[in-house]
Amino acid sequence: MNTKALMQLWNHTQRHKGTSGARAAAGVLLGLYNGDRFPFDLTELRVLDPQLLAHAMEVIRADAAHCEMEVHMILDRLTGRQDFGARFEHLAHEYSKFKRGRCKAAELKPLDPPVAILGTQFDAFLHSLEAPHG
Repeated sequence: MNTKALMQLWNHTQRHKGTSGARAAAGVLLGLYNGDRFPFDLTELRVLDPQLLAHAMEVIRADAAHCEMEVHMILDRLTGRQDFGARFEHLAHEYSKFKRGRCKAAELKPLDPPVAILGTQFDAFLHSLEAPHG
């Protein structure tokens, strides 16, 4: 998985809540998280700027070509957290588009912190993951 592209897609959902771009980025991530519950309309990709579209396509390509683990689990591993499954459930509640697949609001676990922006502290770790081994 191109973890840098995944992080950029996730961060867009956190930094730009309520925008069409964040909704499309959320759709890509939720579709990979659970495509049965959160089907994704590919025409939504049209609202993404070229850079974010490239990140979305790379995440989709990597997941399709070699899915080692689900996207929320990759984010858990990258951050040392255990709550990205819950974060994805909260993400689904941010947009009415995903109403059909989301859990009941009463089932949502509180998030701490409520917003998770993945930043430069992971750059060295990401580089070590993407460096050729040999």
